[in-house]
Amino acid sequence: MDKKAIKILLNTIKISQDESLRDWFYWEAYMQYITQEDFEYAKSHSVMYDQENIGHDEICRRIKIAVDKIEKQDVVNAFLYSLSTRQLEYRSFLSSYCIAKSLPEHSFTASPEPNEGICAVCGIHTYEFEEPIEFNTINYFKYKDGPCFDNLIQILFDVEQFPKLPAVTPNENDYRILNELKKIIEAAEPNDRISQLKKKISKTIKSNDGERVGLLEILGVIGILHDDEHLGYANQYVTYLERKHRPIRNDDVGYPARWWQGKFGIDHEKWKYGFGKNEQKE
Repeated sequence: MDKKAIKILLNTIKISQDESLRDWFYWEAYMQYITQEDFEYAKSHSVMYDQENIGHDEICRRIKIAVDKIEKQDVVNAFLYSLSTRQLEYRSFLSSYCIAKSLPEHSFTASPEPNEGICAVCGIHTYEFEEPIEFNTINYFKYKDGPCFDNLIQILFDVEQFPKLPAVTPNENDYRILNELKKIIEAAEPNDRISQLKKKISKTIKSNDGERVGLLEILGVIGILHDDEHLGYANQYVTYLERKHRPIRNDDVGYPARWWQGKFGIDHEKWKYGFGKNEQKE
């Protein structure tokens, strides 16, 4: 991707964060800090985007159309490629693909009161699509942290943008990191959770704290890290009402990785499903 366009995106959002701590992520806030010329340049390189008016049902429809054009091995390659290169914009496609493939097309279904403004199937809140949707902050976080996405607007962005990025091929160093991650997870202490695991993998992969959490959350989404009751999306879509939180004050790890403990180890069936074609690289 064009380095100048990426710099425009990152600088624009960073300035907005510095100037508007409470509302930096709103279109009206960050667009104050970019010229029309720079915005058009970043758009021409598929790094920044105009707002769109998209309803709930169209979001689901477009996700299914886009994901059907993507090959699973291509998103696996993108994830692996991000491990050694730290090109974080490639990382989230794997979990987004998994969620998109399992997603059922559905109409907005209100959750029980007092959350009737939230779709009981996918978890999108009405306020998220009643106003124009912006994608620039989503792309900002992709370049900055390589996070794991589970909101359908973020999933839509990923599956529609994936074909626009150059195809990538992982190298031996990526496979080495993958296999070391597997060994560390398998050797985890029975009571370890993500907070302990992210520290244990810190010497294996060049990353900051947020990147490591995102990586482990991705492994949860694709079905590798979970407990016996809260599973990932590889076999079946997990609805909003099924994504239970742990009964603790600060449950800030994504579903289902938040439920994993070292005693559950790795789901080897899902590991093989996700990375089986790369096992010969060990």
